[in-house]
Amino acid sequence: MINNLILHLNQSSQALSIFLGSIILILVSYVFISGSDAFTVFDWATSVLGTTFILLLSFLIITSIVCIINVCNIKVNEKKFWFETGLQFSNLISTIALTYTLLGISLGIGELSSSNLNIDTINQTISKLTEQFSMAFMTSVIGLPLSGIFRSILIICYEHSKRNLNIYKQSFIK
Repeated sequence: MINNLILHLNQSSQALSIFLGSIILILVSYVFISGSDAFTVFDWATSVLGTTFILLLSFLIITSIVCIINVCNIKVNEKKFWFETGLQFSNLISTIALTYTLLGISLGIGELSSSNLNIDTINQTISKLTEQFSMAFMTSVIGLPLSGIFRSILIICYEHSKRNLNIYKQSFIK
């Protein structure tokens, strides 16, 4: 019982370290290339993507990383479970991205339909509309590739471990 708890805490801390390390590397690269500061990226992310999307995405990414760690390191009989679980979490990333895309489009259309369109207010209405559409499309631009990347990593790790197991079995039989 305690060994399982320690194992899960170890895997969670590894996943969190990989996640936070990746974020830091991405931020440093962006700051180096663009010359802007990291706070600008955080302000943009929270204003365009929204806090709930960022939190949901972070949770799904961390759990997907835990699944990848388990597929690479766990006993043979449990690999299939972690592989399937990781695929489900990776699919949830794309589902959340597409859901937020539809939400942003719906909010933009709702803003357009409730606006009083005349010459004086058209610029404000278009500004609000583009803000909603920006959130809509950026969630898909970020979420869909991430989902594909995690699915690919999971499949590659799982197939690699199966191949290594087959090689081990063949050498053991001979």
